Amino acid sequence: MIGQSSGRGGHSNHWKVGIMPESDPIKTIEGSKGPLSGIRVVEVGVWHAGPAVGAILADLGADVVKVESMEGDPERFFAAFSPMTDTRDIDSSEWTVMFELSNRGKKGISLDLTCEEGQKALTRLVSDADIFVTNLRGPTRRKLGIDYETLSAVNPKIIHVNITGFGNEGPLADAGAFDNVGQAMSGMMFTVGGGQPQPLNVMVMDQLTAIVGSHAAITALAARELHGVGQEVHTSLYGAGTWLMYGNLGFTGARGHEVTLDADRTRRSPLRNFYRCADDKWVMGTNHPEQKYWADFCKAMSLDELIDDARFSELDERTSNLDSLYPILDRAFAAEDREHWLTALRSAGLNFAPINGFADVLDDRQALDNGYVTTVDHRQMGEVRQPAFPIRFGAFDVGPSGPAPLIGEHTREVLASAGYTEPEIDDLVSSGVVLERGAEDGRS
Repeated sequence: MIGQSSGRGGHSNHWKVGIMPESDPIKTIEGSKGPLSGIRVVEVGVWHAGPAVGAILADLGADVVKVESMEGDPERFFAAFSPMTDTRDIDSSEWTVMFELSNRGKKGISLDLTCEEGQKALTRLVSDADIFVTNLRGPTRRKLGIDYETLSAVNPKIIHVNITGFGNEGPLADAGAFDNVGQAMSGMMFTVGGGQPQPLNVMVMDQLTAIVGSHAAITALAARELHGVGQEVHTSLYGAGTWLMYGNLGFTGARGHEVTLDADRTRRSPLRNFYRCADDKWVMGTNHPEQKYWADFCKAMSLDELIDDARFSELDERTSNLDSLYPILDRAFAAEDREHWLTALRSAGLNFAPINGFADVLDDRQALDNGYVTTVDHRQMGEVRQPAFPIRFGAFDVGPSGPAPLIGEHTREVLASAGYTEPEIDDLVSSGVVLERGAEDGRS
């Protein structure tokens, strides 16, 4: 069931979350120790694929500083790419839900990197950092002095995580890209079958690339501990997409032609398929080898007569007669609600699960019990369900450690941590090199 949480931060809130059971504890957004506690990260990135690397590292306990331009990350101001992500009734003047998803748990500083003093300030931040993350294009990195060659001269042991659209070599090395472009290049848009490309929503490729980028950062960090070297590590939307398409690309390469991705469910195995139940809810089954489970499936469906039916008793015959089989199975599933079928099929030792909508996932007991979904008390959204870090550590707490920063919210704190005195910070503010904003600014 879906409800509405009460808003905070001086504006109406219509963020939809699952109703919280009495036993579901609220995890307030507060600092917590994680496995990367003590690791310092500096990020200069925009939109999601780069900044989400920093958000994942923050989930793991790293101290992440987001360096924005004086105008701020464009994701602060525009996130309504489609009706699915139109959150303008929730967003404020300098904050969007999408910006929150990309930048939770970070400290924020606004810095003019186009001037010498701004670049000097960034250099001081990087000088004792462990990881630097950026997804700006090559020419922009070099212009702003945030490329690996420049920053490694300041800090030879820095891990420089570089996220691009298509890779740092080849004709598209300096080309920009967004999520759907990466999906298009990697073949992902044909995975739904049917012969017509269709993107997967929302920001699937960006999030995947961020996961790969965080994996690269942590691996390089481990390599530094083992071998004493810093280095540049690189991934891209295209590269991450090809990795996710590993099976499709692997089978295509082995067979020498495209794999068949048929959208027609009646061309697939009946034990590896999905069905609509009487309550208009769906179940998905995956049971193989098919022949091993055929009799158990028929018995669980109260269709014992199909077990020895010559049309369906053996795999080859069954495959040849799917046009006759599916009307029988679909009528049977349509006669009972989903819970009935899940109970009957699982009791028979068969692997079936509900096909959830996103609201279902946020309210699912299994997701809540394992911490895949958590409830956070956010200063602008109120109490909301959010996806959480999906790995549990026996010795550490992980997950959202704080909200995304308001623009310039931690400027003074971050500069002070880099050794700037109060008068020096005042000079940088008055000269327009940095932007300082109070925690109450930018919420309306």
